[in-house]
Amino acid sequence: MDLLTALILGIVQGVTEWLPISSSAHLVIFQHILGVQNNPVLFDAVVHMGTLFAVLLATRKFVWRIFTASLLALKGNPLENIRKDVDARTGYGAVLATVPIVIAGLLLQNYIEAAFSSLWIVAITLPITGIVLFSVKGRMGEKKEPSLSSAAVIGVAQVFALIPGISRSGTTIVAGIHTGLERDSAARFSFLMAILAIAGAGTLEVYKALHGTIDVDIAPLAAGFLSSLIVGYISVKALLKIIVTERFHYFAYYCWAVGGALLIYLLVL
Repeated sequence: MDLLTALILGIVQGVTEWLPISSSAHLVIFQHILGVQNNPVLFDAVVHMGTLFAVLLATRKFVWRIFTASLLALKGNPLENIRKDVDARTGYGAVLATVPIVIAGLLLQNYIEAAFSSLWIVAITLPITGIVLFSVKGRMGEKKEPSLSSAAVIGVAQVFALIPGISRSGTTIVAGIHTGLERDSAARFSFLMAILAIAGAGTLEVYKALHGTIDVDIAPLAAGFLSSLIVGYISVKALLKIIVTERFHYFAYYCWAVGGALLIYLLVL
């Protein structure tokens, strides 16, 4: 992969990982435009790590508070500590919500990888993401944290994001809002879930890639990582400002437009 292609794909990943417009869909589209065949697993893992560091940096105070509270809750009587501490409950709720996607990812790995080469799937699923996003138009929750049952519902919603074109941030934020969470709280809980999921999947993919027979070209990896990190940081900050307004559902129009344009393109060809 050349340096310019790596830079472009890193920027695309950074923009679309956190905005609710599906990073997987845009990577499929841009790989097709740029003529990228069989995108290296290591590169994909590295740009995802870039967006992981972006959200950790952008929400570092919140993440650190949840992390320390979750660890401290393990002292003495964990169940009682978690029951009393809001931050600890949020942290372990995020862990619970991550379980479904871990199980589904392991069971459906081969099917998921095959789906990432299909523009047709993206053309169909992007408009579905739009419908999901539009469903919270005018809806405002009141809860600061999800209950265990709400966390489980949000976790199941995240599983659908394994399909290219279904936005991870979009589905989890919308699921959070529908379970009664405030918009800002839904976004931050979505970030916690994503941190766990990306950290686990990214570490595994890097390990598998480095223990395989691969030629590592540092320059494209560095370009992809840095561009996804910088742009991802900007995207997280932008989403946190947009989510609390009545403009969040505007992303639905974008998903419908891109999905519709892609469908017309595929039908004409």
